[in-house]
Amino acid sequence: MKVAITGIGVVSPLGCSLRELKRAAPRNADAPPGGLSCDIPLDVIPADKRSRIGRLDRLCRLFLSASYLAVDDARLPRESDLGARAGISFGTALGCLLTNAEYYDKIVEQGAGAASPRLFAYTVSSAAAGEVSIALGIQGPNATHHLGFAAGLGALGYGADMIEMGRADVVLAGGADANGPVIAEALRDMGLLKRRAQAEPFGDALPGIVPSEGAVVAVLESEEHARERGARIHGSILGYAVGFEPSLASAAPEPVGIGETMHRALRQADVTADAVDAVITHAHGTPSDAAEHAAIRAILGERPVLSAPKAVFGEAFGASALLGLAQLVAGGEGSVVMANSLCYSGNVVSLLFHRRR
Repeated sequence: MKVAITGIGVVSPLGCSLRELKRAAPRNADAPPGGLSCDIPLDVIPADKRSRIGRLDRLCRLFLSASYLAVDDARLPRESDLGARAGISFGTALGCLLTNAEYYDKIVEQGAGAASPRLFAYTVSSAAAGEVSIALGIQGPNATHHLGFAAGLGALGYGADMIEMGRADVVLAGGADANGPVIAEALRDMGLLKRRAQAEPFGDALPGIVPSEGAVVAVLESEEHARERGARIHGSILGYAVGFEPSLASAAPEPVGIGETMHRALRQADVTADAVDAVITHAHGTPSDAAEHAAIRAILGERPVLSAPKAVFGEAFGASALLGLAQLVAGGEGSVVMANSLCYSGNVVSLLFHRRR
């Protein structure tokens, strides 16, 4: 596998472009009580496509803005629909949770007559993929993935599969999740809402997270297709694997399933362990950090540099691993990088990426 990334669209608490990510200073201050949030750049959506914005939920707005930013970065023409040879592969951990909460709260408080048809349309997690398809005229394969926290990285891998198998010439692939008061309240009730000072990757081991949000969408093409249209290539997806580790929700997670997934990703990418320069880790200051660290050292040894983007972005759920990849691309360093994403449900995704100099 060697699938080119020709465009990247980012919506994050640190900024909404690769340039902003590159110059953004790490946030050392504590996060607000409800976690981190983004200013969604709705102005990137063309004026003739904005008539539906008012009805969209926050997840749709995140995905739609990031998709337009990605299309612009890839220098694909906005004025023509992408058509049947273009597809979508999106991933989200929480999906339509915020919209569902709003929808059902009104019914509980006011009765069935208060059910909102507008909100109901967005009580399915695939609504965002549908809205992006409508806006950009995408008529090819369309998939929304649920792998918990690993959904975004898994969606990126599946999008690369679409290209590799010839099902599409262009795929918009990525992950997003929206933060809101409902999430902070739920985490607080469960004793899982943490401050930054309690969430040092590979340092703290307390259950819980600093909630955040964001969206990253990448434009994927075969390298041949990208060269034919003269596209700039940020880098290439070399391979990926999806696995399972049933102990991730326990007090002492095991590294076995993580290591097996990493090993299969290396084999699928035809990359040796000593060729990996860095690892974008899932680490966010919980017991799973130690299991991931043990798996990395067992499979890759001591050589790779470990990066922990959640120390900066917070826990952006399905967007987290892709925010780390976007940060890597923004840095402009040529290297072979493995990205890991884990979920307490047991899902594990490992992906190999080569950053072009």
